[in-house]
Order: sequence, then C-alpha cells, then structure tokens
Amino acid sequence: MDRRKARFRLAPTIQNKLLAVMLIVALAPIMVFGTLAYFKSRETIINQVGERLQATSLLAMSQIDRTFGFSQENIRSWAALDVMQAVERGDPEGVVSEMLFDYQRAYGVYNTLVAVDVDGVVVAAGDSDLIGISLEQVAWFQRVMQDRQPFLLPLRLDPELGGYGVSIVVPIFRKYQPDKLVGVLKASLDWRELLSQVSAINVGPDEQEESGYAVLIDVDGYVLAAPDFILFDEDASGVDGSTRVYGKRWWVVDNPMLLDRLLNRPGHRYIRRGKQELLLVNMPAREFKYIRDTGWSLVLVRDAEDALKDIAFIRERAVLIGLIAALLIGVVAYVMSRQIGAPIARLSSWAEELTRGNLDRQISLRSNDELAQLATSLDNMRCNLKKNLDELYDSKERYQSIINSIDCVVWEAELNPPKVSFISGQVKHVLGYSSEQLKQELVYWRRHIHPDHHEQVLEAFRYATQEGSDTYIEFKVRHGDGDWVWVKALVSVVIEGLSVVGLRGVVVDINEIVQASEEMEEARDMAVKTAENKSRFMAIVSHEIRTPMNGMLGMLDMFNESGLRDDQQQMLELAKRSGRNLLALVDDVMDFTRLESGQMQFHNEEVNIHDLFNSAVSLVAVDAYRRGLDLGMVAEAGLPQRVVTDVTKLRQVLTSLLSNAAKFTEHGSIMLWAELLPENRLYVEIKDTGVGIAAERQRDLFHPFVQEDLSNTRKFGGSGLGLALCEGLLRAMGGSIGVRSIKGVGSSFYFELPVEVPANQTSLSVRMRHDFQQQYPEAAVLLIGDLPATQMVMQMACQQWALGFHWEPKESRIIRQLDEVLYRRNYRWIFIAQEISDRFWEKLNPYLDEKDGPKIIQLRVPTERYGQRPLPHMYVPFSQRQLADCLLGRGEEMVQVVQSNVPIQSALPRVLVVDDNEVNRRVACGYLRKLGFSCDIAEDGQQALDAVKTNPYGMVFMDCQM
Repeated sequence: MDRRKARFRLAPTIQNKLLAVMLIVALAPIMVFGTLAYFKSRETIINQVGERLQATSLLAMSQIDRTFGFSQENIRSWAALDVMQAVERGDPEGVVSEMLFDYQRAYGVYNTLVAVDVDGVVVAAGDSDLIGISLEQVAWFQRVMQDRQPFLLPLRLDPELGGYGVSIVVPIFRKYQPDKLVGVLKASLDWRELLSQVSAINVGPDEQEESGYAVLIDVDGYVLAAPDFILFDEDASGVDGSTRVYGKRWWVVDNPMLLDRLLNRPGHRYIRRGKQELLLVNMPAREFKYIRDTGWSLVLVRDAEDALKDIAFIRERAVLIGLIAALLIGVVAYVMSRQIGAPIARLSSWAEELTRGNLDRQISLRSNDELAQLATSLDNMRCNLKKNLDELYDSKERYQSIINSIDCVVWEAELNPPKVSFISGQVKHVLGYSSEQLKQELVYWRRHIHPDHHEQVLEAFRYATQEGSDTYIEFKVRHGDGDWVWVKALVSVVIEGLSVVGLRGVVVDINEIVQASEEMEEARDMAVKTAENKSRFMAIVSHEIRTPMNGMLGMLDMFNESGLRDDQQQMLELAKRSGRNLLALVDDVMDFTRLESGQMQFHNEEVNIHDLFNSAVSLVAVDAYRRGLDLGMVAEAGLPQRVVTDVTKLRQVLTSLLSNAAKFTEHGSIMLWAELLPENRLYVEIKDTGVGIAAERQRDLFHPFVQEDLSNTRKFGGSGLGLALCEGLLRAMGGSIGVRSIKGVGSSFYFELPVEVPANQTSLSVRMRHDFQQQYPEAAVLLIGDLPATQMVMQMACQQWALGFHWEPKESRIIRQLDEVLYRRNYRWIFIAQEISDRFWEKLNPYLDEKDGPKIIQLRVPTERYGQRPLPHMYVPFSQRQLADCLLGRGEEMVQVVQSNVPIQSALPRVLVVDDNEVNRRVACGYLRKLGFSCDIAEDGQQALDAVKTNPYGMVFMDCQM
C-alpha cells in the first residue's frame, strides 16, 4: 500500500520532468537546424549582394587601372620622343613646351605637364608660368635622379607646380646614350578624372546616395574620391589641408583592423556603425598592375536593410513550421512519459535506502529497456561504492602512517568556533610535546612563542584569514625542554564558498639553518669592514704618493726653462711623461677608491653641452694630429644647447674614452657623435679605427685592471682602471655604457645618461639654417683633402643648415675641371685640407680677388703654426658653431694671445703660500715669483692666521687638506 502511495506521489512530477526533457530533446534539433537554415539563407543572400558589388568594384578599379596605365604609357612614349632631347639644352626654341601645351589641352585630364633638366629647373611646361621653377630639392626629383625609374606619386596638392592629382614621373635619357639622363618628364593626372570615375559606379538601384555610395581611400584612410556628402562630411577627421584638397579621413580610420582589411584583402563584410548596419565591399589597388604601389582601395557601401529584405519572409515561414512540429512532439512525449514513470518510482525508493547507508540492498527491473540497464548500472555502482569506501578507510590509515614518519608537524584548525581539529606527525621530536599536550598548551599560545614574534605571528594568521591567501612565517617557539628553537610554519587556507572556514599547515624545524645563516651574516660584515679598511688605506697611500709627485713635476717644469741641451731636454721630457703617467694612475686609484666606498659626490649644474664636447675633443687633439689621426664631433639637430648634469664627471668620462681612442688608434680617425634620446637621455658614441677588441674580451672590459690584451699594457701603457671608472661613474649617475668592436677594424664606445633639459631653448641648427637661408640661399661648400672625420662633421652641418656639400679627397681629381665644378654649383666656400701644389695655387689665384667669388679657407692641424699659402685659415678639429661663424664671416677677426715669460712689471699684491710640504711650498713660490708676485710662506694654519693679521695679503694659496 505504501509503495502505491509513493508511486502516486512521484509519478506526476517525474512525468512532467520527462515530458519537459523530451520536448527539449526533440525541439532542440528543430530549432538548431531551423536557425542554421535561416543563417545559411541569410549568408546566401549576403554573398549574392556582396559578389555583385564585388564584381562592380573589380570593374571600376580595372577602369581606373586602365586609365593610369594608358596615361603612364603615354608619358613614357612622350619621354622617348626625339623632340624631348631639347630638354638637355633648355628647350631654347620652345618646341617641348609647345608639344606639352597641345597634349595638356587635347587630353584634358592633366592639370600640369612639365619637363625638368638635370639641374632641377623646369625648362618646358604646358603652362608657361611654370618655366624656370627650381625643383632640385624636391623629393620626387631627387628620387628619379637617383633611381632612374618611372613611378607614381600619391594623390596630393603639388606645392611647387600646383594642381591636385596623381603625378607620373618618367626619366628622359639621351637618345644614343641610354645610361645618360638628360631630364625628367612629370605629368599630373587631374583628380577630377578619379572623382568622375568613382561617382559613376552603380552601387544601388539609383544614383549614389547615403544608402549606397562608393569611396576611394589611400593607405592613411584619407578620402581621395567620393560623393559630395562624404567629401564634406562633418564627421570625418580634418588634417593637413595643404597636401590634400579636402584633408578628410574616412570614419573607418577609427578601426585600424578594419582599415587594414579594406586596404589589403578584397572581400565583403557587414559592420555596425551606431544604429546602422552596413555592407562594405572593398577592392584594393594591390590587385592591379599600374596602381599597385599607390596603396588605394575602392570601398562600396550599402545599407544592410535593403540587402536583406528577403530574410523576413524566410523567418516567418520557419517560425510557423517550428510551432507545428512542437505540437506533434508534445503529444508523443506525454504518452511516453507515462510509460517511464513507474520504473523511475522504484529507482527513487531504492535510492532512499542508499542514503540511509544500506549498501546491501539490490535493485532490478523486469524489462529489457534502457531503464532496466540503468537499474543494473546503478546496482553495479552500489557495489563499487561499497568497495571504494573500504579502500578509502585503508588509505586513511596509510596517510596517518606517512604523516607520522615525516620530521614535521601537520595541523588543521577550524575558525568558527576556533579550535585545533587535527595535529599529527613528529610533534614530540619537533616541539617536545605529545599531540594531546600540544592541543592543551595551545590555549596559552603566547607563552610558547617568543615575545619578539607575537605581533608577527598574529599578523601572518590575520593576513591568511582576511585575504584568503596562503602564507608562511619564521619565528621562535619554546621547546618542551625549555629552549627557544626556530621553526617555519606554512599556512594554507580552507575556503568554502567565498569565505575562509579553516586553516591547515606544516611546522618545520629550521633551527640549524637559522644558526648557519647568522654565522654567514657575521662573516659578510667582517668582509665588508675589511673592504672599507682597504679602500681607506688606498686613499691615504694615494694621497701620500700624489703630494711628492706634484712637487716633482713642478720642479721638472721649472728646471725645463733653465736652458738645457737637446739630449738633456729629451731626458727631462721622458721623466715628466713618466711622472704624469704615475700621477694619472694615482688619480684613477683615488677616484676608483671613492667610487667603490660610496664616498664619490655628485653636483649637477647647467652647462653648454656643445662647448663641453668641443673642449673634451680639443684636449686630445694635439696628440692625435701629431700621430696622423683626424678628430671630429657631430651633434644631431635635436641636441639642445644647455643641459643640467654633473659637468666634472661627464668631462672625466669623455676625456677617458677619447684618450683611450687616441691611444689605441694608429691611423684613421676618431669621431664623437651625440644626440638626445626620448625621455631626455643623452646618447654619446665615440668611434675609432684602432686595433679593435676581440668579442670574447668585450664583456670584461669594464672590470677593474682589465685590458683587451696584456701586451697592450706594455705597448700602450695604462692600468686598466679607466673603463671601470667610467662605468662606475655613469652607473652612479643613472646611466649605462657599452661597446661594439671588431678586431682589426675599430671600436665604438657608447653611453647613455639621463639629463635635465631647461625649457625655452632655441635649437642651434634651426637658427643657423635660418641665417644661411637669409644670407646664402642655395649655397654650397666644397671640401678638398683627405680628413674623413672633418668631412663627416662638415657634411652633417651642411645637411642640417640646408647647404649643398661636395667632398674631393684629392686635388688631382678637381684641378683639371675647377672652372666647370665652380660653375655647376653655387660654391660659396672652398676648404682645402692639404698642402697646395703650385699648379693648384695657380688655378686658385684668379678666384682670390673676385668680390663675389668663393671664399677659400685653408684647414690646419693644431701642430701646424704657419700656412703654406697666404690664405684665411681655421684649425681642426672645430665645432659646428665654429664652422658656422667661419661661413657667416663672424670669425674672421682673430686675436692671437702670445705667452710671455717676462715678469709683470705692474705692482701686484703680496701672496701667502700655506702648505705643510716643503716641496709644494717651493714649487708654488717659484711659479708665483716667475709671474712677478712677492711671496711669503707658512707651514701650518696657525702661522697663516698670524701672518694674515700682520700683513695685507691680496691672495692666500692654501692646501685644502690642512
């Protein structure tokens, strides 16, 4: 009776659920297939519309390609006509101009037709007003003169010749010398021709309107041709109107991925713009022969509502069919659910027995359908569950055995309410308590944790429970024998839902590890103290060596002026050089000691960075040019005049790197290159053509006392501290240093340094460019001589100042055609960096007296006192500012300062020299008396104070360390 009641209660609910399931299972395929059929139909219609518009765009772009192909072939054929040879002579009879005028009027699609000679001057044009315009500096003219190939220019407004269109540039070659270029023919295809072809495209059923139109765009998304409502669309982006008539960018530029597809891959796609859905069909120009390199793309735009009108009819029929199918399936599902309800009720009763823990009751159904198979499977599951529970019990026993064998404590705790639910493992060995004792003692946990670690332990557990994150902590606990021992606790959180409900973890004994770490810390402190003592000792010793060395060098300088024989002079110079090398070594050791000990001080100040570079190059110039090298310094146009940095340290780095370059370079040149990188990082590179550095040695160069080869120490000298000191100084100032080198070719040392750039600075390059354009427009500079670094400095300066430049390494290549060279370009300055032969001097003489002729300047090296010829001269190396002053005539008046050994006769104040070293006192007094000063001496500070009180001294020279 109870079983029938249970069946009565369960059957309606089960039947309803089965009915719902069967309806879902039956209707789902219908809905899926119906949806797929709908979208397939929609895709078919989309493809049909897209393919039709794709064919239209292909036909339109083919027409544009043919127009450009026809025009390009026309221009090429015109360039090959015999009459074009008159361009080389400047078209004196106007034959070419007349022909271009006829062509421009006859075809009606060209807004400009010009012929340009090799000097960049328009000699013939369809519009006579364009004749005589100079195009030498225009980019397309330089390109065709270099490549000697025809090409298309983008659709732009021509700033030199006027007209808005696509320019076709074709070189003109001499008739019987096809490698000889005599001029350039340029034709500009009128933009209106493009506009008419694009406007004629049939996008929709009517003329182009907002529901269907065509747009021709370039690689940047600019509109080249489109209906008026697009060209004058206020929603488009406005930019450079000087090169584009309308300067409008189409709205697709806001989606770079879509723009890239429209420009590179032909096809059609639906997009949504605001509330409007659009069909875009594009045809890129890269698919065509003549306009492939323009990067254009023709896009046809169609309102999606018109294209998908037939979809609504298909959707209505699909919904009607789906409703009829659902009704039939519902009837069938109801009948079947009633047949399945009874067996399911029996399965439900059996499941209730299982929930009460009765795993011995079996289940079976008297049928051969799927429910009987389900009952058999469930009974097998019961058997497997009983077996698994037995195995789980055995696993728990093994897990407990493993925990007890590990040398740690495993624990688990609940938070609500707080209590330790599980402790196991080697509790006795690690903490000295049994598990039960530890549970009781944890109630008084504060007395078992070292007082210094109470807050640390609380913070760790608070972090784990509040943040829900695992953590660990190291602290001291009291062992069962009374000693404090170090342990490490790993804490893991137990999360249920979104909250932490418990903690579990492991406690490990780390007492021996902590003791070993403390011993290592003591050893490190002792090593640091030893290093500090070493640095202090090195500084004291270096200072004590430096003091007598300064005195010795001073005495040698004074002795050098006492009238010696040549052999004595040579021996004295050798002694002075040895002393200076030793003094430089001491300075490097002292600087390196300060840097290593952290006592180096840095002072930032504002400095003219160009003057700093020039002074650093000048320091090594005499020695470099004496050895036959050439020096140069190039500053990029963006380098400001003034920056804020540590001037002394930067000069020290520059001098060290330049001295190394001069020392290890036997022939060639040394170049200093400087520019300002983003984020105000100063970049300096010093290149040489020296011995080079092997790749395997480069990474060790910046270590102390390391050189590329031990033989270099014997050959070139040095301690190996210079580069290490440079690297340390730059690193301390926030910079970095590196090297690129090839053995036997040369080296390039470069560094970056953050600097501050004061505001409101005018670029030297901009000011110089303006001055030259005002005073010497289209002027040029000619350099004769084999000084590669000087040539690079002069060429870069001329490039920044918009001056022409030409370099001839040997006079023999120019002496035969000097008149022709000077006639061909407006050379306002000629620099000669070599000895002038008699023949060349005779060639130059006629130009020396010309008022408007070129200015001839002779370049001299620092070791050259007098010039060979009576010419204005300038010494190398020079900075860009010095070169500008020379070119603009600002440096012609030269004031020569001649040192004199005659004592000053005017009355000079008395000087007090204070130093505790007798040699230093004698050297200082000797120099001062040589200059005409009267000197008194004092050996300590007290004597100096007494002397100042009794005598009115004008100056006091005092040892800074007294």
